[in-house]
Amino acid sequence: MKDKGFTLSNGFRIKPVVLDCCMGVQGFGPPGLFGTSKNKIIDRKNSTTILKSITRHPKVGNFGASMFSRSGWAMTDYGFPLPKKLCYLPIGGGSTVNSFGLTNDGFDNFLTLDFAEDYVIPSIFLEFGRGEKEDIVRVAEEAQYMGKNLREKFSKRKGVKLAAVVLNISCPNSGHGVCLITNEIVEVVKIFKEAIGDIPVGIKYSYLQDVSLAVKLSRKVDIAFHQAINTIPYKLVFGDKKFSPLSHIGHGGVSGPDIKNKALNYTIKLRTALGPDVIIIGSGGVSTVEDAMERALCCHAIALGILVNSNTDKANEIIKYFA
Repeated sequence: MKDKGFTLSNGFRIKPVVLDCCMGVQGFGPPGLFGTSKNKIIDRKNSTTILKSITRHPKVGNFGASMFSRSGWAMTDYGFPLPKKLCYLPIGGGSTVNSFGLTNDGFDNFLTLDFAEDYVIPSIFLEFGRGEKEDIVRVAEEAQYMGKNLREKFSKRKGVKLAAVVLNISCPNSGHGVCLITNEIVEVVKIFKEAIGDIPVGIKYSYLQDVSLAVKLSRKVDIAFHQAINTIPYKLVFGDKKFSPLSHIGHGGVSGPDIKNKALNYTIKLRTALGPDVIIIGSGGVSTVEDAMERALCCHAIALGILVNSNTDKANEIIKYFA
């Protein structure tokens, strides 16, 4: 199983272990309260980084404008206020709940940044909203704009290569209507792919989306790889149990060991639907080498997220096993 990983059509090698969204927008490390950390602990040499998701326009997300402003705080289930920038809480057993809400400075700002490595794999979040007609028109225009500008801007940059792009079409932070549409998503992905040209494009799915969407995309668009999944809505994991004080923002999404089985089952469904040869990156609840070995049975690569931040030693152990 150590021969995992895969090579994209442009020759870029995706290593067996992917650091997914956990290294921030620039790849220097996870975003902290006062900016972005410079994480030099994780084994970057033997892993591949997919950057934190960005949106067309700046997005405060669920954080509020600032932890020093009124909008940066919210009342919890327990009767005390919590800074929204701290909406990322351990719940025992290595799992966490979080509700970052896609906080980022927007696509245009992203194009001006410096990056931690000589390649970038940005994650573009396509905001389908509720999947209504006006949402589709808007997101199609945004997809065309972002694809075109990624291709043009990075072709002129020296010292950094646009290796691939992940289109994040998962929906926990959007209206759930997007989980019920397929044809519209396919058409928007087509628009993005045409705009970005020969840059490889991967698709990231949500636990709430049926795997039939991946099948349709595979048939109608040149998709380099498929990725699933890194978080599951709190209520689908714990129901009405009140471990989370984040009810004001939907309780948050669960990451870590508590979602391992659900995430694995989804990935197996995806593999069955797509067939044995389609490239899949599997994630969600991978916390040990044994978890990674199990996921590798149905995936070409394994993505780590929260583990990189919560237990870097374990993450490095998994990276070393597949190196």
